[in-house]
Amino acid sequence: MSLFTRDLHIVLLLTALTLAAVFIPQLNSTPLRVIFGLPFVLFLPGYALIAALFPGKGDLDGIERVALSFGLSIAVYYVELVNYPHTIRFQKMFILK
Repeated sequence: MSLFTRDLHIVLLLTALTLAAVFIPQLNSTPLRVIFGLPFVLFLPGYALIAALFPGKGDLDGIERVALSFGLSIAVYYVELVNYPHTIRFQKMFILK
C-alpha cells in the first residue's frame, strides 16, 4: 500500500502546476494562471481534507466527494479569513520582542 493514493498524486501535481503558473514569469501573464488557480482555490483544499477524513474508496461516491470538496474549500477559506487578524497580531508580537 502506498503512502498516497492516485487522487492525492493528482492533487500534488495540480499544486505544482499552479505554483509554476504563478511564479514562473513567462507563465504568469498567460491564462494558465487562472485555469490552474481557480481549482486550486475552490476545489483542492476541500478535496485534500475529504481525502484525509474519508480515505477509503467506498466511504463516499464520486459526486459526494466533489460536492463536499467545493463546500469544504469555501469553509476552509472562511475559517482562515476569520482567524487572519489573530495571526497578524501573533506575528507582530514575535517581531517586536
